[in-house]
Amino acid sequence: MKTKTVLRTVSILMLIAAVIYLSYALTHPEFGEVFYIGSFAVGPELWRLFYLVYAVIMAGLFAISFVKK
Repeated sequence: MKTKTVLRTVSILMLIAAVIYLSYALTHPEFGEVFYIGSFAVGPELWRLFYLVYAVIMAGLFAISFVKK
C-alpha cells in the first residue's frame, strides 16, 4: 500500500475513534463532576472546552491528511 493510503486510513480511524469518544463523554453521567488540580477547579464548562479543542484537533488532523505535498 502507498504511504498516502495508509495515512488516510489511519486518520479516518482516528476520526471515528474521536467521534465515539466525544459522543460517550458528552452523554456519560460523570460529565458534570468537578475535580481539582491544586486549587484550580475543573468543572463542566472546562470539560466542554477540552472536548471542543479535542474535536477541532482531530478534524484538523483528518483534513491535513488530504493535503498534497
